[in-house]
Amino acid sequence: MCKKYDPQFKQEAINLALNSKQSYRQTASDLGINYKTFCNWMYQTMNKPTHHAIKSNKKPDYQELERQNKAMKRELELRKKEIDILKKAAQYFASLK
Repeated sequence: MCKKYDPQFKQEAINLALNSKQSYRQTASDLGINYKTFCNWMYQTMNKPTHHAIKSNKKPDYQELERQNKAMKRELELRKKEIDILKKAAQYFASLK
């Protein structure tokens, strides 16, 4: 049997999942929603253009955001390694005095 859920309930469930530290599966279970149904709601929400995207005639490109995020993480790791090398060099040269 297919249940009909109120759009406001759907939005509140999605907001709860996005702002919670528990898994989507656990959130769906707590709310008594089928997990696949809940995943469909999440998918529809993620692919729905936001008000900002509607004004600019652009859809958010989550794949591009993921690529940028990975690139930034690589850059951060590189910078951390550079800082560690510079700290070690500073300690070495300080010990020569």
